[in-house]
Amino acid sequence: MTSENFENHNIFDRLNSLEEILGNDDVKDKIDLEKLSFFQTVFSYVNQRVKLTIPDLVQQAELDALSNELNAGITQVNNYVGNNNVGHLNNATNNFNAAINRIKNFPIPVAKVDFNFSRKIADFEKTAKSKYKSLEKDKDELKTEIEKFKTDLTTKEAEIQRLLKLIEGKETEIQNLNSTFQTNFNNIKSEHNQNFENDKKTYRSEIDKAKVTFREEIDELKESIDTDTTETVKQLNAKLTEAKTLVNLIGNVGVTGNYQNIADSHKKSANFWRFMAIVFMTVFSILLVWTIIDLSAEGFDWTKSLIRIIAAAALSYPATYAARESSKHRKLETINRNAELELASINPFIEGLSDDKKQVIKEKLVEKYFGNNKTNEFLETKETEGLSIPAIEKLLNAIAKLKG
Repeated sequence: MTSENFENHNIFDRLNSLEEILGNDDVKDKIDLEKLSFFQTVFSYVNQRVKLTIPDLVQQAELDALSNELNAGITQVNNYVGNNNVGHLNNATNNFNAAINRIKNFPIPVAKVDFNFSRKIADFEKTAKSKYKSLEKDKDELKTEIEKFKTDLTTKEAEIQRLLKLIEGKETEIQNLNSTFQTNFNNIKSEHNQNFENDKKTYRSEIDKAKVTFREEIDELKESIDTDTTETVKQLNAKLTEAKTLVNLIGNVGVTGNYQNIADSHKKSANFWRFMAIVFMTVFSILLVWTIIDLSAEGFDWTKSLIRIIAAAALSYPATYAARESSKHRKLETINRNAELELASINPFIEGLSDDKKQVIKEKLVEKYFGNNKTNEFLETKETEGLSIPAIEKLLNAIAKLKG
């Protein structure tokens, strides 16, 4: 191994790290004196042996192995500082022992090397004093904590005594309350039992009276029910008779009501067409009278008279149609009025007959009023025609003769 490689090897970084860790005050406080002295001695021994090692004769692998052992020991010491697990110190001791075994094989010059035991003892004494000061500091802190704990303990003891006295007072008070409660409870219980017995007797007496009263009322109600039943039956029979009469009336209204409505409708139509016929007839008559009066006047105008006669003839047709429609609706009104009257009076008329005869009569009436065409018979009759064209010609000839 060359001198340059030896000088640049990380073994020196490991030694510096170990020296720095062992010089830390926190590490010195946590590690016990025996372990700390051993670790410091290992550092001094390994450091001196490395400095005396002949670089050209040492193997790279041996130097790497030594560096790894030191690094493992340093890691174990750091772990102990972090979690206070003593097992890490034991592992560190094993790593450093392995490092010592390896450093023994390193080639060094054969010469007397002074190993200053006095210095080693002085360092140990210095370390022991530092450790003692740390222990004294811990002792003072512990003493302060103990004094504080004693003070708190005295205070707590006084508080406990006060609470004990308070508990004794509360216990006496509870006993008094319990005694008072028991007395009051017994009094209330006795009073309640007495009241319950009295109420029970009163309730029983009232129940007996109520039973007698209810029995009397039930008997009276039973007698009244027997009496009222006969009257109720009579009333129901009367209501039945009234209901039958009402049903007949409703039936009559249902059967005849439509005939009445139809008759009223035809009456309105007949009145309307009669009014229209009167209007047309009036206008027609006025035109004829006006034409006849104009014949005797001087300066007779045939053209005007002819126009008036034609207009009068034209009005005769709607007048005739209106009169015919009025007559038709009047006949239909009469037919429906008669049907309504006959159907409405049939039930009172046959009321005294037996049911069989009533049924026969009603069947005949069905054949008469339902399914026949009597209503339309008069519609087929021919109506008289209105004013015709030959009649107008005759009227014109008569007027010409009168004028001649």
